[in-house]
Amino acid sequence: MSSLTIDQIEVFACKTDAPQITWAKDMTPMYEANVIVRIITQNGLEGVGGVLVPTEHSYDHSLAEAMKNLFPEVLSKSINDREKLTKHMLTRCVGLNPNAVSPIDIAMWDCYAKSENLPLYKVLGAKRNSMKSYASTPLFEKISEYLDFVNDLSSQGFQTIKFHTWCDVEFDTRLVKEVCNTFPNLKYMIDCEQRYSRDDSLRLGKILDELNFVWFEAPFVDTDFESYKWLRKNINTPVICAGNTILDKNLLQKTIDEEVYDHMRIDATYVGGTTITREIMQMASRKNMNVELQSWAFPLGQAANLHIMLSNSNCEYFEQVVPFKDHEHGSIDFIRTDINGLVSPTNKNGLGIDINWPQIEKDFYLHIKLDKKGLSRRTK
Repeated sequence: MSSLTIDQIEVFACKTDAPQITWAKDMTPMYEANVIVRIITQNGLEGVGGVLVPTEHSYDHSLAEAMKNLFPEVLSKSINDREKLTKHMLTRCVGLNPNAVSPIDIAMWDCYAKSENLPLYKVLGAKRNSMKSYASTPLFEKISEYLDFVNDLSSQGFQTIKFHTWCDVEFDTRLVKEVCNTFPNLKYMIDCEQRYSRDDSLRLGKILDELNFVWFEAPFVDTDFESYKWLRKNINTPVICAGNTILDKNLLQKTIDEEVYDHMRIDATYVGGTTITREIMQMASRKNMNVELQSWAFPLGQAANLHIMLSNSNCEYFEQVVPFKDHEHGSIDFIRTDINGLVSPTNKNGLGIDINWPQIEKDFYLHIKLDKKGLSRRTK
């Protein structure tokens, strides 16, 4: 259908008002860029996709620059061929693949669902229209601050909470004990940002077993398969990876075959978009394995992962960044967990997220566009 031919594709890399937090004691505060791709078809239909890009010291330029070299591969092509186009882009000589492909693929799926006048999860094959959510916390200096924050989250309806901490086993051990003793009716996970030793992971893991944690996330670098398999044999708490290091589908299949992790963990905005994430979900499903998607993102990234989860059965939790407003840059619509601890998409078609384009125009620091007139770029 000619009306679904891509006439224009552009990327906006934007500064945001997300607080510059750190995720471990040896890291510096993060700049979190909101990188948004927009495609426009011949009949004026718009598709959008986005990714949060965290970097230390300054905002990232590399992802938008990498996308620039992919734009010619999709201009004048039909979004009906989106899966074929994505797999073609994944074979190009472009830096940061598949991360650079992901928002383009997501934008094509958003556009296609809008052309069908349906929310994306229904296009993908809806299994449900809501799911359980967990609050994904920032870091705090004191355990008392975590306690106050958990109390507030509980009053908002959250029933499950994941801690980001300083990745120091002494602090983390005291934290999980005090929070669980104070709020025994909630469920918990912990993310250790790939910074633990085997000794520290076993020490904390035994405590997590006693406290019935839902999972122990990223104790080691994702590629340390032997340490993951070792820890799984020595504790009962499910052990999962960070999910943003191994991005190749064939390597992920290897982790499934070798039973490296209890659950898979990936992010649609990093691994190649909706197209590839669906395939990975199906791979894991064949081995009765869950894929718990990351959603530490701005609304477009949150929505992309949520729609995929709603169209698959082998995932249990949506990751909700809290406080909500810290990661709602550039959008008119938001994904927010309700008072019952459940999350749903908006009632709009596609991803269901309309963009605040005046804000994007104000906040971008790099804009690259390709249309029939050629390539243009703006910086400020």
